[in-house]
Amino acid sequence: MEAISNRIKRVLDEMHGKSDIRESYVIRKDGLIICSHVPSTSSHRISAMSASLLELGKRTLKEVAGDDLKLIMVNGNDINIIISGSGDIALVCAIGADENVGMIFIRIKMAIKKVQAILDEAYGKTIPGI
Repeated sequence: MEAISNRIKRVLDEMHGKSDIRESYVIRKDGLIICSHVPSTSSHRISAMSASLLELGKRTLKEVAGDDLKLIMVNGNDINIIISGSGDIALVCAIGADENVGMIFIRIKMAIKKVQAILDEAYGKTIPGI
């Protein structure tokens, strides 16, 4: 049987091949990296900060409107970060500030579903350690 990390890496490779995503990370909600594509030297810090942003966004939405979080987007002058969660995982993507985010949102949504299916098949509905 193929390693789980290789299967997830293929999903990320496919997502990158069809869009202009610079780098991406599949992370656990506690901030640990499951898999990455074109990781930077600060990937562990990016992962931890992304998990923190997800938790803050989720708490804020619950407090303000009782709503559930879909994604967080951080806009910069040159780069945008999109963080989207599903269950116990999240997908963090860095894109150029001028990219078409509509198409990238679709790619991210599809990739999260595929990664979640891989993890559900391997571990059931919860990831070990969470």
